[in-house]
Amino acid sequence: MIPDINLLPKVERRRQADSKLLYVLLAIIVLLILSLLVWQYFNARSSVASMKNEEQALIAQRDQLQAEFDVLNGMSSSLSLNEFVEFLEILSYPVSPIINEAQNLQPNNSFLRAYEFSENSVTISLDFETLNAISDYVARLSNSGYFKDVQVSTISNFELVVETEEGSTDDTTNFNEQPRYSANITLLIDDAYLATGGVNE
Repeated sequence: MIPDINLLPKVERRRQADSKLLYVLLAIIVLLILSLLVWQYFNARSSVASMKNEEQALIAQRDQLQAEFDVLNGMSSSLSLNEFVEFLEILSYPVSPIINEAQNLQPNNSFLRAYEFSENSVTISLDFETLNAISDYVARLSNSGYFKDVQVSTISNFELVVETEEGSTDDTTNFNEQPRYSANITLLIDDAYLATGGVNE
């Protein structure tokens, strides 16, 4: 009797196992690609919805600004020059008493560098010799009837630069000189007190 000996390798089984593994890998890759596409689709839909909401808000804001512009444009065409002047006099306020008050309350050896007016406040920039002079000036301004509130926004120090006769600066350090201080102060104006000319009713 002849024994049944198969000396050929089992190629078919290997090929079947390799093809199954390849199909599984392809299925995983396809699923990953599909999930990425689905995620991008929903992400794009949400961004489109937010952009539409933002577009509607901007359109509403544009329409509101256009309506305000039309109202102001209609007012400007219907107002005469005298009515314009009266309207501006209602909105404006005299600045001379405020500047005089700020200068009169300055301590000695201080310097008013600049002032800037806004609708209901004035911001002034001054130089002082000491920090005590700043606190003294703020206390004086707080006691003034022209101002409802006094706010110190910044305080910085600087040293005086002495120029020689040739125009160059002197780089030597003088230990007898004290640094100076610069302060920016915002003053909220009391409209009622200012309207009465500095008299309490």
